[in-house]
Amino acid sequence: MTATDTGSSPSSPISIAQRPFRLSHLYWYLTVLAAAFLLALLQPVVWAQEPAQPGVTIDPPGRVARLNLAEGTVSFAPADNGNPADASDWSPAVLNRPLTSGDRLWTGPQSRSELYVGSTAVRMNAQTSLDFLVLDDNVTQLRLAQGTLKLRVRNLFDGQRLEVDTPNLAFVVSQPGDYRLDVDPAGNTTRVVAQSGSGLIYGDDARSITLGSRQQANFTGTRLAPAGPGAAQQDSFDVWAADRDRLEDQSVSARYIPRETVGYQQLDTYGTWSQDPAYGAVWIPREVPVQWAPYRDGHWAWVSPWGWTWVDDAPWGFAPFHYGRWAQIGPRWAWVPGRLAPRPVYAPALVAFVGGSSGGVNWNISIGGAARPGVGWFPLAPGEAFRPAYRVSPRYITQVNHNIVVNNTVNVTNVYRYQRQPGAVTAISRDDFMRGRPVRGQQHVLSHADLDRAQVVADRGALPVRPNPTVLREQQRPAAGLPPPAAVARPVVASREGWRDNNNRDERRADTRPGPAAGRDHDARPQFSAPAAPDRPEASQRAQRELQHEQREQREQLQAPQLEQQRRQGEEPIGQRALREQAQRDASARNEAQERAQAANAEARANADRRAAEQAQRSQQQAQREQERQQRAQREQLQAPQLEQQRRSGEESIGQRALREQAQRDATPGRDTNPRGPRSEGSFGRNREQ
Repeated sequence: MTATDTGSSPSSPISIAQRPFRLSHLYWYLTVLAAAFLLALLQPVVWAQEPAQPGVTIDPPGRVARLNLAEGTVSFAPADNGNPADASDWSPAVLNRPLTSGDRLWTGPQSRSELYVGSTAVRMNAQTSLDFLVLDDNVTQLRLAQGTLKLRVRNLFDGQRLEVDTPNLAFVVSQPGDYRLDVDPAGNTTRVVAQSGSGLIYGDDARSITLGSRQQANFTGTRLAPAGPGAAQQDSFDVWAADRDRLEDQSVSARYIPRETVGYQQLDTYGTWSQDPAYGAVWIPREVPVQWAPYRDGHWAWVSPWGWTWVDDAPWGFAPFHYGRWAQIGPRWAWVPGRLAPRPVYAPALVAFVGGSSGGVNWNISIGGAARPGVGWFPLAPGEAFRPAYRVSPRYITQVNHNIVVNNTVNVTNVYRYQRQPGAVTAISRDDFMRGRPVRGQQHVLSHADLDRAQVVADRGALPVRPNPTVLREQQRPAAGLPPPAAVARPVVASREGWRDNNNRDERRADTRPGPAAGRDHDARPQFSAPAAPDRPEASQRAQRELQHEQREQREQLQAPQLEQQRRQGEEPIGQRALREQAQRDASARNEAQERAQAANAEARANADRRAAEQAQRSQQQAQREQERQQRAQREQLQAPQLEQQRRSGEESIGQRALREQAQRDATPGRDTNPRGPRSEGSFGRNREQ
């Protein structure tokens, strides 16, 4: 399905590699009705829930932010709620709810928070007001109306822009590094510190100032007027941020997945990595409830522009539910990230839905003794492709499914792996789903019979529609702290590029507006922007938006045939490429197996030859030792008479020497009066010495 195709049949939910079969020569000879019928039966779509306006082809952002840590009171107001000054729009911030353009955060007294936009850490000190003016694949534009902000920028890809707008200036990061911005509560001064890296500071005039590494600047007003030296000493907030940086630098998970994967920081604390022969690197959570399955503990929330989005309750529950796939390995569930791209594309929920009402087929879940409409879902397995229902281009579908081929395995069946497993499917009532009630405790236990008659949702209309914001506000908890009204309405300065970015985003620029310099050349100087309503009357704004919308629809309707042709031309090459790559991987695997077998045979032969040589050497050494022993025995036998003769000669010599010595003693007068008497042993010895 292309971005402009509103009536085409569902496409394959399982794998992009299936799509060439739809365009094979066999199908070209079938009638249009038969082709549509087969596609409807065999290729249900994994819808991601948001009905799109006809003709709208803008891809949603592939990047979001995530609240990583909240200490104390942290409040949140979503972009869908139009009035940030209304207290009912604010609620306690939730860790795993994705943050995007238009969302607002406030940290109360003695509170801190940490956000991540890709690999960039954004840390807020106490009493800080921060808004996301723009957050998409290439632009991060923040509004700091009050408080202290710390930025740690790891990477700044080509074409990416990171900008912080304050009441006095706009700061644009030029290089990766560490930065700090302080805006006093009155909004009169802004201090910018570049602990490392560099950036540009824009004021409300044509000037810009470069801030280098280990430099700081303090300004008042909107024309970069110096405000005197700022604080030279680091405070407890700097120390806290440095400790958080050191903790992130030691992450083990960064060895397995890119640091641009939002939410990877918590994986080290709550799980372990291992290598699986089928899936490669997998992550397994350490502690989960009994009968736990992915996408079971949390709730569903409507987040524009994606629609229904899963918000998990686990502190680690962001990355494993918006990137990669889940697999059941033995009795345990493991997250399989696969080969993620350096900049992974975010998805609202990587699941397939079952239940609802579609095509004349109704499936109701019996809850509490009464039949009530229900919605069920299960996680996508490795190799199963995610196909969103919101309007996207074929390029987006390719990017969001970048990692579906895992370890040379592609799922090409037309049945999902976990579709018929009661332990993997989670279901709740339609009303609980729409109201965002916690799934835990509301879950309905399904049987095999329920799953046998359950249909995979292939029609976006089968899912609940967007809930009424008023109903949702009534059931949400009120925020414990609110930003000051002056901070909410305070205008901020935007750079020239930031001003153009906002004006190119139509509805997304509701938080910025041209200021006093709006009548001047926008390309020659920075402009003034604020979250307050535009100066024009509401009716005029609405009329202009409707006119722009009609013009955009006309342009996209004219482009629709060309886009459809590009889609049809692009689908078959994508599938052919997947099959070709799979065939190449299979051939490579066979070659590697043959090489391993040959290497094993060669090694076995070498080992046998080595053992035979060692045995022959040992036998030769043993024969040599036996021969030496026999030769030694023969020599000893031949030398025995000579040795006996020498012994006897030696004995005769000893006797003769003894007689001679005795004669000498006898010839010596006065030495012994009893020559024949017995001699003591000592006396004999002394005579021998003489």
